[in-house]
Amino acid sequence: MKQSVTLIICLSLLSACDVSINTNAPVIPVVVPALQPDAAITPQQRVIVSRALEFLMLLDEGRADLTWLPAGSALKASTSESNWVKGISGLRTGVGEFKHRNHAQISFTREMPDAPPGLYAAVQIQSSFSNLEVIEVVLLVEEDDQWRVVGYNISKNIQLKAAIPLL
Repeated sequence: MKQSVTLIICLSLLSACDVSINTNAPVIPVVVPALQPDAAITPQQRVIVSRALEFLMLLDEGRADLTWLPAGSALKASTSESNWVKGISGLRTGVGEFKHRNHAQISFTREMPDAPPGLYAAVQIQSSFSNLEVIEVVLLVEEDDQWRVVGYNISKNIQLKAAIPLL
């Protein structure tokens, strides 16, 4: 039960990170125009986006179980491996087969609610699946000179195919 509550709290925090992760800490958004190797981004941003994409590719391949070992210590302290794997796998329910990803936006902060201080990066990526267009958010923390995943969320933007006029 405690792990489920922790996962729900982490996911609810992630759902708002496109606006602000923490109103007391500066959030510095960086838009990466395309997920191309030649995009004009800094080496640090390239590493962060690459790490987020590696994580997402594991999810695309149905290998959520492989995301636990390289995850950050704050995540591992807040939930169990089985709850993490079930939680992130459940978020992908109904999206269908992965098709492609477009743009990424990175926001940085040094503070997160109920988390140790550190440098955090929230990477938002527009993703296309066979059933839905979504925004995926991967939350990473700089730990031991590496960027490690500490959270994941997906916003399923449902668009109506046929509209009914309202009178």
